[in-house]
Amino acid sequence: MIRLSCLAVLLSWSMLLPAQTFSGGFKSGLNFSTFNGPSEMDADGNELEDFKTNTGFHIGATFRVAFTDYFGVRAELLYSQKGVDYIYEGPSYWTFTNTTNPVYTVGNRVSTISINNSYIDVPLMAYVRLGRIELSGGVNASILLGSSGTGDLTYSGTTNGGASVGPFTLALDYNYFGDRYQGFNTFENHQFSVGNTTLEVPKNIGAYYAGADSEEHLFRRTDFGLNAGISFFLNKGLYLGFRANMGMTDVTKMAQDYSRFKLDTDNSLILRDDDDKNLSFQASIGFSL
Repeated sequence: MIRLSCLAVLLSWSMLLPAQTFSGGFKSGLNFSTFNGPSEMDADGNELEDFKTNTGFHIGATFRVAFTDYFGVRAELLYSQKGVDYIYEGPSYWTFTNTTNPVYTVGNRVSTISINNSYIDVPLMAYVRLGRIELSGGVNASILLGSSGTGDLTYSGTTNGGASVGPFTLALDYNYFGDRYQGFNTFENHQFSVGNTTLEVPKNIGAYYAGADSEEHLFRRTDFGLNAGISFFLNKGLYLGFRANMGMTDVTKMAQDYSRFKLDTDNSLILRDDDDKNLSFQASIGFSL
């Protein structure tokens, strides 16, 4: 459906100008992606989160309508991996839920997770050709096919009664569209004795083990953004391309975007109403037929 829509737009535009030339091609390359959004702060205003660049790839088909030798429009249909290497380091909390009543602790957390979001991207752009150089700009629509993350989390803290817990390290193996609330991936547990109580936490947890009790997933299925790029043609068909893609919509849902710094006064999660937007840079090699 997306491909047919893009072709319909190109055909409609091509009817407006004479002597247009239609061509196709393909491209592939690397994505260098991160999230553009605010970091959570501690009580002293120090940043607790860091969004590092991670690397994925893209591959797909290209379509071009040249109105003149210097100007035209192009569309693409790409499989594209985006995401972020997310780091949290600082004061935090952990809630043990294996007991009759939850046991709340405060302490310090170091968490790293590499998030991989797989999209179908449909860029639609106008271009200007200046010799071997091509400049392009336009819009981008994306549909999220799948989302996963891997990493680890280390935590140590104290209970409200002053008993020490940890440190312990958990493996993070996330499927953001398949995992459920309090889901885990192993029956092996870390165990801690606090008085007559044994606290347990699975050694490998899912995306929403410590999240909100909600049917909502963290990531939205659609995204929209702006593109700007430059290509250098090595010959008539072969080219190298570089492009920036800036997302314009929040890719996370508030229902699962919660504070890692602290709980609310009633020990419930504090939901964060902030914008986390995709930011991606592409390096490609392509061929225009």
